[in-house]
Amino acid sequence: MKKSDKIMWSGCPVRYAAGVFGDKWCFVLLRDILLHGKRYYGEFAASEEGISTNILADRLSRLEGDDMLTRHVDPNKRSKVFYLPTRKARVLLPAFLGMMVWSTEFDDKTAAPASFAKAFRENPKAAIAWYEAEIDRVNAGLEHSC
Repeated sequence: MKKSDKIMWSGCPVRYAAGVFGDKWCFVLLRDILLHGKRYYGEFAASEEGISTNILADRLSRLEGDDMLTRHVDPNKRSKVFYLPTRKARVLLPAFLGMMVWSTEFDDKTAAPASFAKAFRENPKAAIAWYEAEIDRVNAGLEHSC
């Protein structure tokens, strides 16, 4: 860890987390990977937030460097790559789901349905397990092609 990193982090876990994925674009990419099943560069570029290609490439590289994603060449089309979430990224799933629930209460424009929030509050383990199974399902299709 560089001296400047150590000073900036200073042992605060929230600051560390914000340093890894706190950038809005890193956050959106992790959301797309963990909650929306996106894996390919083109899928990320097509997100409605409109990330520019240079920022997208930089943030994917940053997330890869922070061990949040692994990059793989698509064996069916070697000019394409896809990204898989690492365990380090996947353990953020409950936090992302919690933020979705939080937004149903405080953001009247949220896309998260109130029914999701209710189901999550009643059985958070089941909701987390469902999303984990979806991540596994999407990853399995790609991992078998490697």
